[in-house]
Amino acid sequence: MDSRRWWLLAAAVPVALGCALAAARPALHTAGEIAVAAAGLLASAVLWSTAARTARPRAWRLFAVAPLLPVAGALVAALADPLDPVQLAVFRWVPTVPGYLIAIVAILSLVDCRGLRVRPRVAVEVALFLFASLVMVSLLVAGPADHRSALGVDEGAVLAAAVLTTSATMAAALTALSVVEPSRRTMAVVLLAGTALLTAGRGLGTSAMLSGSPVQLGAARFPVAAGLLLLALAVLLDARPVVATSRPQGRRSLDLGQVLPHLALLAAVVTVGGVALTGVRPTPGMIAGLVFCVALAAVHRWLTAREEHRLTARLRRSEAHFRSVVQAGGDAVVMVDDVLTIRWASPALDRSLGDAASALVGRSLLTSVHPDDLPALTAALPDVAGRLRPPPTGSGLLTLRLQDAAGEWRYLEASLSDLRDDPDVGAVVLHCRDMTERHAREQALQAIAYTDPMTGLPNRAGVLRSLQAAPTDPVGVPTTLLMIELDGLTAVRENAGRETVTAAVAEVGRRLRAAVRGEDIVARMGGGAFAVLAHGDDADVDRLAGRCLSVVEQPIRTSAGLVELTSGIGIAAIDRDSSVEAVLERVDLAVRAAHDVGPGSARRYDDSLGDAAARRARLRHDLQGARARGELYLLFQPIVSLGERRITGVEADLRWRHGTLGEIPAAEFLPLAERAGLIGELVRWSLEEAATAASRMPSVGAPLRIGTKVPSRYLAGGTLVGDVESALRVSGLAPERLVLEISPGAVMADDDRLKLDVSSLRLMGVHVALHGFGSGSSALANLTRLPIDIVKLDRSLITRIDRDPQSRALCESVVGIGRALGLDVVAEGVETPAQLATLSSFGCGFAQGFVIARPMPLSGITELLADGDEVVLPGLVGAR
Repeated sequence: MDSRRWWLLAAAVPVALGCALAAARPALHTAGEIAVAAAGLLASAVLWSTAARTARPRAWRLFAVAPLLPVAGALVAALADPLDPVQLAVFRWVPTVPGYLIAIVAILSLVDCRGLRVRPRVAVEVALFLFASLVMVSLLVAGPADHRSALGVDEGAVLAAAVLTTSATMAAALTALSVVEPSRRTMAVVLLAGTALLTAGRGLGTSAMLSGSPVQLGAARFPVAAGLLLLALAVLLDARPVVATSRPQGRRSLDLGQVLPHLALLAAVVTVGGVALTGVRPTPGMIAGLVFCVALAAVHRWLTAREEHRLTARLRRSEAHFRSVVQAGGDAVVMVDDVLTIRWASPALDRSLGDAASALVGRSLLTSVHPDDLPALTAALPDVAGRLRPPPTGSGLLTLRLQDAAGEWRYLEASLSDLRDDPDVGAVVLHCRDMTERHAREQALQAIAYTDPMTGLPNRAGVLRSLQAAPTDPVGVPTTLLMIELDGLTAVRENAGRETVTAAVAEVGRRLRAAVRGEDIVARMGGGAFAVLAHGDDADVDRLAGRCLSVVEQPIRTSAGLVELTSGIGIAAIDRDSSVEAVLERVDLAVRAAHDVGPGSARRYDDSLGDAAARRARLRHDLQGARARGELYLLFQPIVSLGERRITGVEADLRWRHGTLGEIPAAEFLPLAERAGLIGELVRWSLEEAATAASRMPSVGAPLRIGTKVPSRYLAGGTLVGDVESALRVSGLAPERLVLEISPGAVMADDDRLKLDVSSLRLMGVHVALHGFGSGSSALANLTRLPIDIVKLDRSLITRIDRDPQSRALCESVVGIGRALGLDVVAEGVETPAQLATLSSFGCGFAQGFVIARPMPLSGITELLADGDEVVLPGLVGAR
């Protein structure tokens, strides 16, 4: 609370004591005059000092001047000390009249000018306030008719001006109260009360001076002092901070504006009636003024009724417009009260629910919606504090289901607005939109998005969604993911076409669905891969994996005949601490391990598979900088001519010595290089290094050939010819000394680009060899698919030739075919003297293997060649 109010209350005590002392002892009237003057000075000081804290500082500072002029009038009267009461009243009123004029301007400046714009009803109100005040003030200031007859012309003019100014001040205060803002209405009421007390006190005092009644004069000082103090209180009230309220006050302001004119008329009637009851005949002017006030009140009522009629017509049009908009709108509006009872529903709800919409009114919203929608609805509806909580979905919208007349659930999308503080609404409003058809389309699209069209099973996205929900299953029910990858689809596609593959995959999906339990989920991950999300312990899962292997291996009858497939199954347990990505990675490692074991195998993920995967990831990463770190090197293994018994060639093998893991076999890091896109860089480096090393090797007889393997993935890149040219140019090696070894898999690809590259290389003089012939993917047709010069027999053909007649006969036949085609035949992997002797017996031209020499560094092969190119071949008769 403002401390100035306490000071104002404290100052009111001596002022009241001074007035009381003067009223009790008329001889001490000077004390009363001093008390009134002090009240005026105090009011002026408070008005001036507090004006800066108000919204209208200039108006209040102007108002601060008004109380000073009556004080000046009292001082003039005290100095003149006239003996005639009429002259005393004139002396007081001459300075006071300008004070009232200033007060009128200040009061009207306190309110918004837009509220004072000229309108017929406002003009009638101001006139009614003015004439009603004239009726009352004329009696208080000028007194009855017999008193006025004794006044001179000058005195009458001054008192008439006093009556007009005080009446105008009262009218200004009433007008301000009728148009002031609701937040400042308390200030306006206090201001009106202060003005009324000042007017009444001044009137009573003037009447007392004219009649010479000291008792009445003493009593008149009380309302004057109280009115001045109320003016000071009014500015203090206007300086307090305005408390914001969400409840509009327009209706109360309109009611007050209609009541005030009638109250003014009632006060004028009471004043005239009171005069008549005292036995004093009202003057004709008072009667005429009262009649004029009644006429103005009638006109005011007529104007008010006309405005109300216009407002009512406008309201009807607005309501009709609103009703039309609501009925034609697609969104339905539902209003519920504080206890969530439906109080009103717009007609648009009928289009969604039919006759069931009208039955909702009066029912609880919580009992009308679908039970599954209650958690989200109760979370968003008003809490104990009366405020709306945001919907848990974070979209600002709720999905509710209400039953229509046929008993079917309709989906409604609703937004909530808390309008309980609005007096015109007073409810929680739900704006609902029917989205039943959209929901059906979304469900259909969702079914398409999560369903495999070939098998009707969930697709990869569907099983991923199930995997995300799997860790939230009840504790104690283990969940395991099985990944089933089919083998043999490529052969079926080549032999029978894609339609047969589609039929076979669909049949496998049906069989898997029939093989699992009802709570298990079967999904197609794409291609020939299926996933099973199984529930149960390890023993149950192992039995399920066996059933899945069995149903896959059963022959499938198709329009193209019987199709036989096999599969590998990877198994990975799902725990609460593992992400979906981690589970998929584990099951992929397991299914890869199952394929490595062989067709029809199942492998459960364990830490060793994870360690192997971690090793592959590390090698793949470290391989990128292996060349820059100098970790790559070549080993050389000699190739000897069995007829000439001398070294005629060398094969260069790429090796990697890891900084911490040690020697890494080529069979391990080359596939990683192919997947990482580094195979081209490695092959180019090995080509240059091998060619450079061959150019520096000593040679006694014919120049040695240097051979190096070229991976199939590198051949597909199309850079073979350019890289060979670059290696030969850098090393200076003659093209006929370079031998490029390609695998049977690359030959079987039957790539026209590869054929063109091989032809170009042979035109350059470079020799091309087919290595690994006789392995699983080899065929005799491979010997003629490409223009090759050399065929290298795989070690699988050599292993048993010294003790197995069939192996010997097969190897001898291949050697004979090679000679017949004009190809040099090299036997790889010769490890025993017996094998070497057998090869020599049926005319194999060349051999390499551990029985001759192991792969060695460049320095070792250089020392070996320095002794001459003839070597001792163990197991051969006549060897040195």
